[in-house]
Amino acid sequence: MPHNSQVRMISLGSPRINSVSRILFRLKLVITGNPGVGKHTSARIIADKTGAKIIDLNRVAIDNNAIAKKTERGLEVDAKKLGSLLAKLLKARNDMIIVGHLAPYVLKPAGISMVAVLRRSPYELEKILKKRGYSLGKIRENLESEILGVSLYDSVKTFGRSKIVEFDTTGETPDQTTREIMRALRKKPKPAGIDWLAMVSRRGDMQKFFEY
Repeated sequence: MPHNSQVRMISLGSPRINSVSRILFRLKLVITGNPGVGKHTSARIIADKTGAKIIDLNRVAIDNNAIAKKTERGLEVDAKKLGSLLAKLLKARNDMIIVGHLAPYVLKPAGISMVAVLRRSPYELEKILKKRGYSLGKIRENLESEILGVSLYDSVKTFGRSKIVEFDTTGETPDQTTREIMRALRKKPKPAGIDWLAMVSRRGDMQKFFEY
């Protein structure tokens, strides 16, 4: 996704958990990824367990009139204005979960402790986006982005590899995903090595997901 001034918006009890809760109260966690991978659900569960405040990037943009224009593909945000708003918000407290696919385009790396990039198999993601009523064009755009790892690439470019942790949410419940994220807050896991492009190619489904 290009880094221009406008970015399109697609449309506790155990000692271990308490330990993670204390850690989270001292950091800013970003949860990002394509639509349909489970970002907001994961953020809500973690916030419920820790008391951390959720900063929903889409909501901040809408509530503060940081929308540049509305198109048939969705809303376009004024990235510069949204970035300035977020810079002020993030100074208010340390226990925050910043959630949204716009994160790599409107946040600065300073002060961000970990960036959880959620991924999901394009085969499963396609079903979710269809249930949400996305148009065929919007579904294809998001599936192509997921297969190519655009959110991951742009997150690494913005925040640096050391802050990035990838999570495969395919076939997992929201509770399973959030447990993995919270474990990663204590100890960064090995790289997930997710490669949807290789999987799609092996299955002979390139034409299913990409236009030639």
